[in-house]
Amino acid sequence: MTEQGFYTLGLFQVMKFLLVLARVGGIFTACPVFANVHVPPRVRVAMAVAMTIVFFPMVEGGIDRLEVLPFVFAVVREACIGLTIGFVVALVFSAIHVAGAYVDLVVGFGFANIVDPMVKETNAVVGQFYNLLATLIFLCINGHHIVIRGLAESFAVLPLAHNDIAGLAAQGIMTAFAAIFGSALRIALPVVGATFLTDVSLGILARTVPQLNVFVVGFPAKLAVAFFVLLGALPLASKAIGGLFVGVERDILLVLKHLAT
Repeated sequence: MTEQGFYTLGLFQVMKFLLVLARVGGIFTACPVFANVHVPPRVRVAMAVAMTIVFFPMVEGGIDRLEVLPFVFAVVREACIGLTIGFVVALVFSAIHVAGAYVDLVVGFGFANIVDPMVKETNAVVGQFYNLLATLIFLCINGHHIVIRGLAESFAVLPLAHNDIAGLAAQGIMTAFAAIFGSALRIALPVVGATFLTDVSLGILARTVPQLNVFVVGFPAKLAVAFFVLLGALPLASKAIGGLFVGVERDILLVLKHLAT
């Protein structure tokens, strides 16, 4: 092979490496645990490059012509695929965040907002607790391995520089969205149900004993009931959150298959 041939082959390999890096980098940009504000950007970049080095020899395909514009479009496409994978994982954390926010709303914790680093916005007490619990469960069940497996399978479903992308990811995302948020609301159901029964009991008590100041008694009573139910339902909530993360790989493949069809 001539020197020009070696140069061209090396350039193709560099372009292929950048395409893989674009898809991996998309995940590290959108996936909540990898994109956490507490992880320095240099560490995220180093992890993305290291993962790209691991995947690079196993990935087939790539750019077959040395043209700038098709290569730029291919990089953007690969980055969008990575962002889509990260977004599916972010959906789970967002659903758990909504469940915690709903509990805070019905209990009365909404006024006690604190900054949540996971969602990068203010969050009340139970929402913050659920997000931290979700992060711990994600790491304990090796959720990062699930995301990496989803990434590996994405190269089979959508090969590198795949041109025939249907753009139907929204349909797969909506299907995953409905299932994930339905499960997340079931996490909040025990506390919300107990708080509702407490409100009904306080209403009956107020009609029975008009002298009783329900506003003074009601808030501590709701807090006590919510605290004990939250504690009692913690194993069920942990199991439900773990189930959501276990299903992430299935949801990622569902969305990618909608892209590929």
